[in-house]
Amino acid sequence: MARKDAASKITLKVTTGVGADGKTLYKNRTISGIAPSLTDADALTVGRGFAGLQKHGLSLVTRTDTAVLED
Repeated sequence: MARKDAASKITLKVTTGVGADGKTLYKNRTISGIAPSLTDADALTVGRGFAGLQKHGLSLVTRTDTAVLED
């Protein structure tokens, strides 16, 4: 089996405020085009770096990898 067209993206979950019900409000910011060969630790560092450019506080960094699988 072979993998091709592998890609990664990082999603930042940022805190945008508090709702009328007192619950925290969140929004997602997605950064595409991340090298799939990047280690998870480096991906977290990149995510935190992008989060530092946001006016909202960072809650969570997630990574999503995709690839086409062929025989």
